[in-house]
Amino acid sequence: MSITFTQVHPLIGNKFQVQTTIGEIELELLEAEERPRRGLPESFRTPLLLIFASSSKLALAQDNYIVEHPALGKNIWTIAPALPDHAKGQHQRLHEDGGACLYYQVLFN
Repeated sequence: MSITFTQVHPLIGNKFQVQTTIGEIELELLEAEERPRRGLPESFRTPLLLIFASSSKLALAQDNYIVEHPALGKNIWTIAPALPDHAKGQHQRLHEDGGACLYYQVLFN
């Protein structure tokens, strides 16, 4: 399934279930952003960046994970750790469990 900005933008704030080798965790979708095409031919999709946050109780390594959401079904995405965006105040954001947030990105080219 090819994920589009139109599909994911309304899901900002939703929780996504991610299957890991030690169980399932939740990632909250914080941002969805179309990235510049920078000369890509029209036959290529517009790059799409998703930013997620989760609890610091379990850190994910960069890897392929099964990600599930009711609106999108099950997909395999490459998830990579990301630094908090200081300009957006993400470094001050606490997770709902009271701990620090960890951030992740998914990039679709």
